[in-house]
Formats: sequence, structure tokens, C-alpha cells
Amino acid sequence: MTQMTATLQQWLEGIAGAKERFSLLQALGSMADRFSSCATSSAGIVIKAGGSALAKTGSAVTNLNANGIPVAIAASTDMPALVGSITATYFNVFCFFIDSASVVTVAMGTEAATLAGVVFPPFPAGKALVGFLTVTYASTFVGGTTPLDTATTTYNSPTGAWDPSVLVGATSY
Repeated sequence: MTQMTATLQQWLEGIAGAKERFSLLQALGSMADRFSSCATSSAGIVIKAGGSALAKTGSAVTNLNANGIPVAIAASTDMPALVGSITATYFNVFCFFIDSASVVTVAMGTEAATLAGVVFPPFPAGKALVGFLTVTYASTFVGGTTPLDTATTTYNSPTGAWDPSVLVGATSY
């Protein structure tokens, strides 16, 4: 038997009501996109070199899927320069994404006085999260200028389907 790939929209076509189909597509669309756009191996994000304002992938090839299409990033590949600044002593995140044409981009979240208050940037549809940096610094941090090793920077390379905006909403049941 041949297995066929179907989109979420195709699966929902079996539901009679257009309004119900649309509501389900809205509710499930982000989650479905994360399953077809995610890392399948760790990027091992690290600082490029001491005193550098750039991050890079680690020592192994990174395998990902972007919009259902397999893509890869070679070992030790520079990530795009960070753009934007963070207020002194505040926290923020910079996320790296890859699309199906293997173009890597960076997006900055919304800063906050605490790490728990940081808001991740919207995850673009059809792009896989390569990894992200969490940054704080005693004085104003300027992306692309401030060395990552003078700031307090953590390097994160999640694998699998993950999107911090997909929440249940209730804290208890």
C-alpha cells in the first residue's frame, strides 16, 4: 500500500461545516507547521570565537525540515548577525530560522526585566527553528556589535516540534 502525504487542510475537508473547518485550521495550523518545520538534529549553537558578536553552528551537520522539505546546515556555519539592542540588565532572545531554500534569518523577541517576561518573536510559517540565544548584559547590548562572550549569553538548540506561542491556556483542569 502506498502512503500519501496530506496537508492538515486536506484532512479537515472531511468536516461538513465550513466555519468548523476554518476554526480547526486556525487552532491546529501552528502546531501542524511546527511538525513539518523543525530540527531533527541539534545545531549545537556556539559563539563563533572569543570576542565575536556572531554565533555559529557546532561541529556537526544540522538536519532540519522546513515546510516538509529536508534541509541541512554545514558544521561551523555562521548564523546571521544579530540586529537590535537590549536595554541594560534586561533579557531577550534572538531566534535563527531556516526556510526550504536554506536561507537562514534571525528574529529578535521582546525584551523584559526578567527572563520569564521575555516574549519570543512569532515563528514564521514554513521555517524551522535552528536555535536561539538568550542574552542579558550589564549595559546596553547592541546586536552585531557587543561580543557575545561579554554578555551573559546562553545557546539553545532545540530539536523537534516546539513553539512557545502554542499554549493550552489553562493552568489546571
